[in-house]
Amino acid sequence: MKKLLFSVIFFFLFTAAAFADSGVISQVIIDGLQNVKQRAVMSAVSLKKGKLYSSDGTREDIRSILELGFFDNVEVRFDGSSGKLTYEVSEKPYIEKISFKGNKEFTEGKLRSQSVLKEKDYYDLSKFEETKSKILTYYRDRGFIDCYIEVYPTVNSENNHMTITFLITEGNKISIKGLDIEGVISFKKKKIIKLMKTKPKKVFKEETYQTDLRSIEVFYKNNGFMDYKFITSSMTYNDERTNMFIVINISEGLKYHLGNISYEGNSAVNDRNMRKLIKIKTGDVFDQSKVYESMQGIYEAYSDKGYLNTMIDPSFDKGEKDGIVDIGLAITENSVVYVGNIYVDGLVSTKEKVIRREILIKEGQVLSAGKVRRSVERIYNLGFMESAEPQILPTGSSDIMDMVFNVTEGKPGMITAGAGYSSVDYFVGSVQFQHMNLFGLGQRLNLLWEFGARRQNYEIDWTDPWIFNKNASLTLSAYNIERKRDYASTTDAYKESRVGVSARIGPRVSDYIGLLFGYTYEHVRLFDIDSSVRNDIEAATDLSKDRTSSVMGQVVYDSRDYIFDPSRGNRQLLNMQIAGGPLGGNVNYVKSIARSSWFFPTFWRFVLSFNLSAGYIAPYGDQDTVPIYEKFYIGGADTVRGYKYRTEVGPVDGGIFMTVANVEYKFPIVSEKGRTILQGAFFYDIGGTWAKTEDVDFSLGTGEKNLRSGVGFGIRFATPVFPLRLDWGYGLNHKEGEALQQFYFTIGNVF
Repeated sequence: MKKLLFSVIFFFLFTAAAFADSGVISQVIIDGLQNVKQRAVMSAVSLKKGKLYSSDGTREDIRSILELGFFDNVEVRFDGSSGKLTYEVSEKPYIEKISFKGNKEFTEGKLRSQSVLKEKDYYDLSKFEETKSKILTYYRDRGFIDCYIEVYPTVNSENNHMTITFLITEGNKISIKGLDIEGVISFKKKKIIKLMKTKPKKVFKEETYQTDLRSIEVFYKNNGFMDYKFITSSMTYNDERTNMFIVINISEGLKYHLGNISYEGNSAVNDRNMRKLIKIKTGDVFDQSKVYESMQGIYEAYSDKGYLNTMIDPSFDKGEKDGIVDIGLAITENSVVYVGNIYVDGLVSTKEKVIRREILIKEGQVLSAGKVRRSVERIYNLGFMESAEPQILPTGSSDIMDMVFNVTEGKPGMITAGAGYSSVDYFVGSVQFQHMNLFGLGQRLNLLWEFGARRQNYEIDWTDPWIFNKNASLTLSAYNIERKRDYASTTDAYKESRVGVSARIGPRVSDYIGLLFGYTYEHVRLFDIDSSVRNDIEAATDLSKDRTSSVMGQVVYDSRDYIFDPSRGNRQLLNMQIAGGPLGGNVNYVKSIARSSWFFPTFWRFVLSFNLSAGYIAPYGDQDTVPIYEKFYIGGADTVRGYKYRTEVGPVDGGIFMTVANVEYKFPIVSEKGRTILQGAFFYDIGGTWAKTEDVDFSLGTGEKNLRSGVGFGIRFATPVFPLRLDWGYGLNHKEGEALQQFYFTIGNVF
């Protein structure tokens, strides 16, 4: 009987508890509100009237309510009998006013800009501490080292409104009067002090000072003093506490040279390659940076082979002989890592295959860091990706890793209308539609209309970079271009009209090598020829020969990291074009162009680049001259800047041989999301063109057969679809009477 009674009681208690945990909610109450609107809290609550109560749901609701940032604490009660669900909240104080007192050097507005806490917001302890720290740092970075801050927060208990008062004792502005470094033996003190940004007549900044101490340490350890130590520093002040005197005490230690350099544990990278990777050798002064550079090179060599978990343990044995250190590199290769699954994340309009076909590494292959880097470069080179970040994800196996390429799409297309000016075409207006990712397939479409006093241009280009999903591109183009041309000293001497169509297909042999084959049919017409130059132009070209049918072949090696703004790598091009003969038309010539471009990163994002171009054109068959419109011309925005295009360098009717060299040094001005969007450039150009090969003269001068050179500077603008250039060039070898400088506003890079 007792057992039965106990069972019945237990059953009712269990049922009541179960009912309480799963009863229907009849009402949701938010208790404790003072300044926060109820609807703001209710928007964060998932358990609503009519839903079943659950403890999991309330825990989630408490988290959501606290994430609003208005409350310090939330408690919950549920009355199973009435179905009432109550969230009892404890509001943070509402900041009604923030004031500053004692500030004389800086306005309240400047101090407010440092405050993370804002009026009409809710008090947060972490933001309070951050605000106090930022204001204190603001003062101390401007020389007020003695500044201290007291804060008085007051809360009105009736409405929970808070007033925060920052009481600032500024103290004097203290400047550095003297700086001395004790313990310097091997160098002049001036040399060490020059490493520092903390200098006399400046104010003391703790962060800058700590950076300076690290700079001194790096300098010593890169110059043989591996035992260098910072001992101590002292700071004293004058009686008025307006001047600071800093004394730094260091110990140089011995200067070390390298003795024996050894390594062990390598099998995946052979000894020959290891020796190439090690940038230090016996007898050199110890240089910590070169030791680390060597280790980094070894890491990269192993990573390219899939040994991502390779470890290098350096040892430094100073031995018995003073000033000599032996270095040993103990390599633990560990196992090769293979690629598991590859995912592409972040796509919105682009088809996944467009990204996957640029990824060189495949599932099941060795996870090569080099291929990953190159894959990221190829994704950027599509031209419409704002970012591409690879991520390695662990799996259940230590030697298999999944990969995710997190991409962010940029703006693939745009319609632009604008006006520009160049020394060739003067003022030009344009309307252009460009799309780099048509239908999300990576196809490119360009529609252009340019108009001006000297230029009328209609162009349409369409490119599929993977025609029929094969590793080859196809480009179809049609154009109608009419331009006024100068001849010798005659401006607008004649008009040149080109109407044509072309098709080009470019199979890719490898990641770096590509071929390009194309056919062009073009109708060229010279008309409205000025009477003063008609005889010269008729003598230079046969005006009846105006239909050109040509084929071209091109081989390109391209290892540039980012084709729109390269910072490293090189591009080698060899192009051959044949017109006429069995191809038809009535113009016969062979034209060849070679170009070599190199890009070298220097420091930060400064890039030094070189370009060398050469070209040759010759008639064949029954034709003994090359049309004037197919010859080479030097000057203008794309060859030797600082000279007028076509009329100031080389023969007035063009040359059959040309060569141009360019040097540019580019530096960033404005960067955004890791990409340079505005940069400056200094440049030097030199080049010439000649009517006959025997006329070639590589000496600088003002004659027709001489090379001409120019210097200048420019601005580069990055747009979503093409780079813009504004250059000023100054010619160094002008004839008397020629304009010494030229401005250019153009689209695209010089090389």
